[in-house]
Amino acid sequence: MAGASQKEDEPITAINVTPLVDVCLVLVIIFMAVAPM
Repeated sequence: MAGASQKEDEPITAINVTPLVDVCLVLVIIFMAVAPM
C-alpha cells in the first residue's frame, strides 16, 4: 500500500503544477491587457 501511495504522489504533483502554470499565464495576460500601455 505504501508503494502505491508514493506512486500516486508523483502524478498528483505533476497534475497540480500544470494548472498552476496555466493560471499564472492567464493572470499575466489579463494584467497586460488591463494595464494601460
